Amino acid sequence: MKYKVLYIDDETSQNSQAFADGLSSQNLIEIAIKLPTKFEELINELIAEQKDIDALILDLKLDGNQQGNRTATYTAPSLATGIRTKCFAENGFENEFPIFLISSTNNLKKYYDSDTSSHDLFDYTFYKTSIAQKGKEYELLITSITHAYKAIQENKTNFNTLLGLSADSEIPNKVFTTKFLLGDGTSISEISQYIFNEIISKSGVLIDETILAARLGINFNESSDWLSLIENLNDYKYSGIFKDSFNRWWSHDILNWWNSNFPKPLIQLTALDRVNLLKEKFKLDNLVQAQQIHKTTSTKFWTVCQAYKLPLDPKDGFLLDGNLMHPWQDKRYLSLHSILERDAKELGLFIHPAEKERLEDIKQVYK
Repeated sequence: MKYKVLYIDDETSQNSQAFADGLSSQNLIEIAIKLPTKFEELINELIAEQKDIDALILDLKLDGNQQGNRTATYTAPSLATGIRTKCFAENGFENEFPIFLISSTNNLKKYYDSDTSSHDLFDYTFYKTSIAQKGKEYELLITSITHAYKAIQENKTNFNTLLGLSADSEIPNKVFTTKFLLGDGTSISEISQYIFNEIISKSGVLIDETILAARLGINFNESSDWLSLIENLNDYKYSGIFKDSFNRWWSHDILNWWNSNFPKPLIQLTALDRVNLLKEKFKLDNLVQAQQIHKTTSTKFWTVCQAYKLPLDPKDGFLLDGNLMHPWQDKRYLSLHSILERDAKELGLFIHPAEKERLEDIKQVYK
């Protein structure tokens, strides 16, 4: 069944249709387009049409077109706030649905990026200029997040089911607070965004393909046997909500798998040792060893440089500045080379203040 998505935009019908077509080329979703109008009038329209809305896409600047019968004097965050407050209200929306933001890069920088208070109103942000290249990826995300909302609606506090875990798994007690576990005062959007942002999008209990490959010592882009190897790890692959958009593996299960197959702990081995053991065990000759980033000393890889997404031993890295991490999440690092070459800075990535003195000392070596 295709999800029904309503797209509200003040662009011309031709432009809006082009964006809608770019976001639905795989026929996974069905997008209808609506022009904005007066705030209360639009909210009432959406409530009346809610049975045909599985998800909503809002253009950031809904007040850009002041011609015609349907015009708006508000922006997407204001409308999203009005919609969220009407969920479960009397004569309001019966169920929550995801809200996506779409805009040009310039408008996002000018009107949205600095307004962090409104960021949790939206489940994901799409860039209009990227739709031609990333439309299929965006469509899959819309489908995946919409499915997550419906799954949470049915299993709000059953996190073992939502995360594809066995009924006796203790992982939910590790990653969710009592508020989530009891469902007290938590909305579907809050649960969905927490799982998406803190469990799926950050390394910790789950790891992505780049970190999996780094921990196995493999350059997966150059290894024709990589897919054959990870077939051996299918039992440890994440199977919960968002699985259709993101390949993830349970980090603890990967370590247990290694320990059951090899005598020496993974973290103690160099990339060459890891690859040689894997080749011998699984008869996969076309696994290529991952190489060091310039200006590093170790191949006992455990993470990746956040600027390059290349394997890195944390002892060669510099702690990344940014959001506070949960105890069960992995720390994130930058490589020295990405810092000295200013590649990290261009991506808006900076080292933690506690690392600055060490960086200055090491810089002296490269003068």
